[in-house]
Amino acid sequence: MNYIDFNGLKLSQLGLGCMRFPASDITDPNAPIIYPEAQKIIDAAFAAGINYLDTAPMYNTCDSEKCLGECLKKYPRDSYCLATKFYYDLDPDYERVFRQQLERLQTDYIDFYLIHALDKKNIEKYMNCGVIPFLEEQKRQGKIRYLGFSAHADRDTLRTFTTLRDWDFVLLQLNYYDWLYDTAEEEYKLMVEHGIPVFVMESVRGGSLADLTPEANQMLLDAHPD
Repeated sequence: MNYIDFNGLKLSQLGLGCMRFPASDITDPNAPIIYPEAQKIIDAAFAAGINYLDTAPMYNTCDSEKCLGECLKKYPRDSYCLATKFYYDLDPDYERVFRQQLERLQTDYIDFYLIHALDKKNIEKYMNCGVIPFLEEQKRQGKIRYLGFSAHADRDTLRTFTTLRDWDFVLLQLNYYDWLYDTAEEEYKLMVEHGIPVFVMESVRGGSLADLTPEANQMLLDAHPD
């Protein structure tokens, strides 16, 4: 595993996204997670050197956070970094959400906390609801180590949001398709211009860029039918 230095913190360059753990019904995004199967994935990630895990309340209707809280109990808290998020349209009560997240994750602090899925439809909500000052206070108290945001936003929305405070990091959708055919390159350059470290999501665009030819896909299925 390759690692980067983030303010003295040794972070694996590959993180584990916890949005799609094995669940009782793969056609239902809210279906309960099969914890023993998720444990196998988490254990494999740790064995490979991954120490950054990303979740959110809306993943499996909070079950992703609960699952991580259970599956990570076997590991020392300082051996990994947790990232989770606040999404206004799911529940605007950010104080309750944050308190419940700490309970579900069975921790007293979040390493990387994000304003979730910023876009032009919700930017005013995030700017005016009071969540940013609240999260800044949690950071001062040591309950959040780094405060950032994730975005699927146009450049004007991003430009406005970046000026609200000195963000510790941003999570952007970056992959070769969006770089070549959408605005990912310009979004990235805007973050560099503002000195905001960029974390990457959707590197294979939700799996669509990993869909190979029928022949290649069949080879993978033959090797690992599950």
